[in-house]
Amino acid sequence: MAAEFLGEHLMPGKLGYFFVITSFVAALFSTFSYFNAVRQEQKDPLGNNAWLKMARGGFMLHTAAIISIFVTLYYIITNHLFEYHYAWSHSSYDLPGKYLLSCFWEGQEGSFMLWMFWHSILGLVVMRTAKTLETRTMTIIAMTQVILGTMLLGLYFGDSIKIGSTPFQLLRYAMQEAPIFSTPNYMSFIKDGNGLNISLQNYWMVIHPPILFLGFALSLIPFAFCIAALWKGDYKTFIKPTIAWSLVGGAVLGTGIIMGGAWAYESLNFGGYWAWDPVENASLVPWLVLIAGLHTLVIFKSTGRALTMTLIFLMLSHLLIWYSTFLTRTGILGKTSVHAFTGDGEALTYHLLSVIGLLLAIAIGLLAWRWKTLPRIKSEEATLSREFWMFIGSAVLCISAVMIITITSLPVWAPLAKKITGKDFAPSTNLVRDYNNQQVWIAIIIGLLSGLTLFMKYKNTDAKTLWKRIGIVTAISAVMSLAIGYGQKITTPQYSVMLFTSCFAIVASLTYGIVIQKLKFKNLGPSVAHFGFGAVLLGILLSSYNKHAISLNTTGEAFTFNKNTAEEEAIESRENELLPLGRGVAMGDYFATYIGDSSVPGKDRRVYYKVKFERLDSAAKKVEEEFMLYPDAFINPKGNESGLSANPSTKHYWNRDIFTYISMATDKAKSDTSTYKSNFVSKPGDTVYLDNGFMIFNGFSREVKDPRYVGGPDDIAVSANLTVHDMYGGVHQMAPIYVVHNRESVYRIEDTVHSMDLYARLENIIVKSADSASAEIKVKQTNPMDDYIVLKALVFPYINVLWLGVIIMVIGFFISLGQAPHNGRFKRQTGRTEGPGKVTNFTSGRDA
Repeated sequence: MAAEFLGEHLMPGKLGYFFVITSFVAALFSTFSYFNAVRQEQKDPLGNNAWLKMARGGFMLHTAAIISIFVTLYYIITNHLFEYHYAWSHSSYDLPGKYLLSCFWEGQEGSFMLWMFWHSILGLVVMRTAKTLETRTMTIIAMTQVILGTMLLGLYFGDSIKIGSTPFQLLRYAMQEAPIFSTPNYMSFIKDGNGLNISLQNYWMVIHPPILFLGFALSLIPFAFCIAALWKGDYKTFIKPTIAWSLVGGAVLGTGIIMGGAWAYESLNFGGYWAWDPVENASLVPWLVLIAGLHTLVIFKSTGRALTMTLIFLMLSHLLIWYSTFLTRTGILGKTSVHAFTGDGEALTYHLLSVIGLLLAIAIGLLAWRWKTLPRIKSEEATLSREFWMFIGSAVLCISAVMIITITSLPVWAPLAKKITGKDFAPSTNLVRDYNNQQVWIAIIIGLLSGLTLFMKYKNTDAKTLWKRIGIVTAISAVMSLAIGYGQKITTPQYSVMLFTSCFAIVASLTYGIVIQKLKFKNLGPSVAHFGFGAVLLGILLSSYNKHAISLNTTGEAFTFNKNTAEEEAIESRENELLPLGRGVAMGDYFATYIGDSSVPGKDRRVYYKVKFERLDSAAKKVEEEFMLYPDAFINPKGNESGLSANPSTKHYWNRDIFTYISMATDKAKSDTSTYKSNFVSKPGDTVYLDNGFMIFNGFSREVKDPRYVGGPDDIAVSANLTVHDMYGGVHQMAPIYVVHNRESVYRIEDTVHSMDLYARLENIIVKSADSASAEIKVKQTNPMDDYIVLKALVFPYINVLWLGVIIMVIGFFISLGQAPHNGRFKRQTGRTEGPGKVTNFTSGRDA
């Protein structure tokens, strides 16, 4: 007989798992029905309609089930039902409500659910818009949902085979070896959950993952249309929707990636927005290939060339999403990435490899099947044609992607390479430098081509006109880059060249939009997107090349940061400055003063540190500028009982950011080295010196006005009137009280100046004569050297150019949606190219 456990809420879990099974079965049914609808298209149109209705109904039921899973899991998390392993692992009572959504995507199961949710919503849109390609595209989309659905099944076959993991698993099943679960009332011992990773407790992590996963999901749609085109042998119908979906996918995935950079900039303390971390690379590489595929698709639409590479690029982009999932979720990057999944992810290794193998087999199989009948133009492109240089640019983007993913995948291929060659392949000791040195040349080529190709025409370009326009743009760009380079002291050769090509892309795009496109809004998509891209390159260069620390360690003390090498440790120690409480320290053009700290009432467990920055005019001896920054940190967070997790605070200017974060801080819960010290005063005007000011004794008073004191009829109460001057010119009044109660006992009421962390107590009154008395005043004040922070402050010049460039580039993608082709440059009647060379029919091969 099964044991009954007290206090469990089993119904939400049963309901949630029912929805998991429903979504899986409905997706499987929809896949089967859509596949049969394809088979019946030519044989039996009526039969096709019957299968189509069933397929649509199945997919809509699948979507409803996915939404229901979300609602059920959200109920479990928000109600803190810690009998469920997912809720216990990722949430806690002290977690602010705004971060409860982040609990969904902290775990494997929740992020797969988010991915499925976006696929199901996009699938409904494709269902209504794909028209003649609906059956084939939806077969692929529904099949992908079946694959993702297996990630949530949580089925076990013996002790070694596991298919997926359900978010509705009970804690006592996930941790059944723990002794606590041997008692029926184990719930009474579970007081709280494990909580959300503190690095995810940031508003960016509420919005960044949904946008990023929408970008991942959007890569499926061009993949599905490419599969549909190969499956049907129709290479014309898929052009318009694939361009539109690729534009949206490029915009959204690019936004998701840069949101990750903004999260890193706002929330992490590695000092920047990009660190070439494997997880960052894993999202960047599919985007690069998607953009390459988008450009070759435009070439195919306009000239009939590059179809094969278009299909390869767009299908590879989605396959790389799955490969990125493999890298980040199996734990294989656990030692090389600070935010890759580890632990339970190892069980997904063969699961994800099987998925990648299946999708790769479908893509390669269809390409091989249609290879001989794929439309091709055998004549060579003219060297001065837009399509030639656009293709070169797409190839360079793919070379960049290959270089990045090869280094990122080192933990995957290095063991096999060692078996073959007998050599170890270890990662570089300075990967950031190596990536930068490689990718700067990619940026140079792409920056140059993004401006150059705008002035070219398809098929061929008049050389005289081209060079005249390019000559003017080059001259303006050279002057612009020389001015910026001189002002920003950019002297390194490769970065000087990158500066020029960034300016070239900006000037060329602006010129093309104004002179050639005449500022016609519907035609400005390419020039706006390329202008934004040039600004992104310029922003990256300006903000990174002259990034510098203004917090310079002048104490001679070596701080420990657990860096990989002694050199990194020494650099980090030099760039962190000790700020004792209340003492101004020079930082570049500023004086920084640690004023104090505070906690926010409620569930937020972080400590906010108040740092005042002042810029002084030494000649006029006045403060020209003053502002406060509030970097915060979790002191000894859960799971890290001897550490600190910091979030930055930044002062934004139009031309720079001052970026600060806490590296070390006093843990006041464990350290209070202050003690009361006796000071004797006998007459008004006597002075007591403090660590950060002084105190003047003004005499005694029998008129005690303090709400904390409620006197009895026989009480004698005396206060010492004190005036306190702090080091900033502030004046504070204190009146500690000495009380003789009923002529028998004595008690004292101390007074406080919180801003100075100062406590004063009237310890004793010594009567010398009828008109003379002295007092013993005890003062407690934390020594500023015992209350300190170690702060790192960095200056990022012109970083707003980067953020503005991203926004403009994304706007350019969406403007380009208005230019979605109808029939391209293909003749409506024949579907043939109008250009020179071999004329090719764009619908070929038998209809499957």
